[in-house]
This record gives sequence, structure tokens and C-alpha cells, in this order.
Amino acid sequence: MQFSASLAPQHSKAYYVDQAHKYFDTLDSFAPRSSQPAYASHVLRWEWPPWLYLTGHKDHFMVMDKLVVLFPARVTDRTCRAFEVQPFARCRVTFEFDWTGARTPIYEEFTFNSAGEITFVEVWSDAPGLRPMAVLSDPWAEDPAVDRLSTRVPGLGRADGRYQLDQLKMLATGDTGLASLNLRLEAPMIAWAYECGRFFFADFLPATLARLINRAGVSDT
Repeated sequence: MQFSASLAPQHSKAYYVDQAHKYFDTLDSFAPRSSQPAYASHVLRWEWPPWLYLTGHKDHFMVMDKLVVLFPARVTDRTCRAFEVQPFARCRVTFEFDWTGARTPIYEEFTFNSAGEITFVEVWSDAPGLRPMAVLSDPWAEDPAVDRLSTRVPGLGRADGRYQLDQLKMLATGDTGLASLNLRLEAPMIAWAYECGRFFFADFLPATLARLINRAGVSDT
């Protein structure tokens, strides 16, 4: 089996950082729409709780990020670095939602194939208890013991970086993270829609209403 750690960088550090910034441009309502990263055909995006798990499957799914213009947001405080081992690009950013006033810090990693295309995006909230690393001693998750999914997905170490579903299914029997990914790959859109509903009603809506009520109370005083 070929895992992402077996690939060495084939491009400059500046290239990988630029690709990460282009990715965030697609999520920034105020960035140029022409700024687009290079996605591999079978790119995956995985968001850890409290987010939505599998939110990207193949390059045509990632195009749906354009819907962000319906919910104006800015991606600010961007700090991205490139590394000699996968994931080659790692970033800290803040999502600022204009319509609610929320500011959400995010830590995000990008795995690439030999052609320099993004094959796997992994997302965490950059907050205590939700990060994959001890932020003070290991701010960029360089410890080999860091628990990330990207290094365990078979096929990401191929030159084209295409995940291998049969191998993934086999490994999923002993890996809860891969089992969760495998389950959602059976029906990506249904899984995504389910998680959207779960997140909206259980997390987003209550928090947003509380924030808006608080803002209204402050403005009245």
C-alpha cells in the first residue's frame, strides 16, 4: 500500500503555500473568483468535529465551495507554511462571517500528489481540545505521533495521489477514522446533507441566534 508519507516534494515551498492560499480564496467571498487551486480528480476533504466530516469528494464536489458567496465570509489572519514531509502545506486562518459577526479559527492541512495537485484536505478547529497537536510545543503538527487521517488513507502515496477504495475498506476494519471515511464514501452527498442538517440545527442555529440576540442587546444599550 502506498501512503502519503512516501512522496517527496516535487515543487518549491512557495508553490505549496500558494496552492493553500488559492484554496482559501475559493472560500473567501471577497477574493478573486479566478483564484483556483489545482485539485486532483479524486480529491477528498475531511473536517473533524464539530464540522461535517466528508465535505469534498472529487474535484466537481469542491466546485460547490463557490456557494460561499451566498453567505459572505472572509478568510483572514492567514499563516501558511510548507514542509518537506506530507502534508506539504499547513495553515492557520480565521473565517469571519459578515452576516453573523462570528470569527472561527481553523487549522488546515493539504496533501499533494507528484503533479502538485491537492489530493486531501484535512480540517480542525484551531481551539483547545480540537487541534490534533499540542500547540505550544508543536505548533505545526510535526510530531510523528500526530493523529491525522491523511497519512492513513491508502493510495495518497501514489504518483497521482488517488485513494484506493478496496484497500481503504480493508484497513477500515481496524481503524475508526478510516471506517468513518469509508462509510461516507458509499453515499457522499447523502452523508454531506445529513451532516449539514445535524450541524445547522444542533450547532450553528442555536449559536447564531444567541450571537445575534447578544449583538442586538449590546446595540440597544
